[in-house]
Amino acid sequence: MIKKEIILSHNGDLNFETIGILLSKLKKEMDSRGISVTLYKKVLTVMIESLENIYKYDDLINENYFPKFTIERQDNQFILTAGNPVDKKSIKMLKEKIDCVNKLDKQELRKLYRKTITDGRFSKKGGAGLGFIEMAKISGNKIQYRFEDINKNTSYYILEVKISN
Repeated sequence: MIKKEIILSHNGDLNFETIGILLSKLKKEMDSRGISVTLYKKVLTVMIESLENIYKYDDLINENYFPKFTIERQDNQFILTAGNPVDKKSIKMLKEKIDCVNKLDKQELRKLYRKTITDGRFSKKGGAGLGFIEMAKISGNKIQYRFEDINKNTSYYILEVKISN
């Protein structure tokens, strides 16, 4: 039987104050469970990257589709799931960046990270794909994602990253 435990969950608008509260809650929850500092830092880093991605796209929120963020503990891993509305025009770019990162091994991820930092190619939203690279490096796992149609212009983007103990 798979044991699932929700460590942290948020559904709604995200701003700097809310993000700060979520980061504080994570620290308390991880401390209360006796999670090692090393594992806590991994979860924290992936959480920050996920929340930053949601924050970049918060201009697409409507009354039915709010950003969501959850951290679950399942057996010997943590599962971070983030969701938010995105413009369908962004889907191709998001898929390309994640698929590129998912094809690489640990060494190749390090090289891509260095190259991306030095090239400095950023999108209109400010991202160069560093967050995806960082999530893959830290977690050691492939990034899972999917897009669900909301309307003709918008999809709901769901990202999932697993971090093993």
